[in-house]
Amino acid sequence: MQKIELLIKPLSINKCWQGRRFKTREYKNYGLEVGLLLNRLGLKQIKGYVKVEYKFYLKHWKTTDIDNLIKPIQDILVNHGVIEDDRFIIDTRIQKVPSDRDFIEIRISKKGR
Repeated sequence: MQKIELLIKPLSINKCWQGRRFKTREYKNYGLEVGLLLNRLGLKQIKGYVKVEYKFYLKHWKTTDIDNLIKPIQDILVNHGVIEDDRFIIDTRIQKVPSDRDFIEIRISKKGR
């Protein structure tokens, strides 16, 4: 199992796209910033089917729609080689937790199929 802690505010899918096809500047910058954090951890890619557990620690947890937080971070995990492809995620747990600061905790484990 890999445990990842990203000391960065989660980005909502609502801030990721301009129209239907173009990534926003904010999403591009977020992807680069999270990518740097992931690269520092020196993670090895988990191939095949996986279970992913997300804990989003949020200052404004009451006003945040939990499913809007998933897609951007999943795509970044794929783009930076942490998981092979998000289509191989077959089990997911998502939590949002009230916190003084925004950050993300992710646990990824291999899941047989």
